[in-house]
Amino acid sequence: MRFNSERLAQLAAMPDEKLWAEIVKMGGSLGYSVPTATPSHADMERIRGAMTGGKINMVEAMQLLRSYGKGRSK
Repeated sequence: MRFNSERLAQLAAMPDEKLWAEIVKMGGSLGYSVPTATPSHADMERIRGAMTGGKINMVEAMQLLRSYGKGRSK
């Protein structure tokens, strides 16, 4: 899945709940089971940082998503 910088900026500007809903939807479309409960605001800011930084650090974003999902249910 590829995103241009404009789309990433649009996603990052969304409120936490809407951004997380988009992440859940995208994850589901790729076969991932992502918990539906929105992470803390601090974690959402880390995801935004990974999305909008000078370099897109998708590895950090995926590590955060994996750590969020461990031991948590939908």
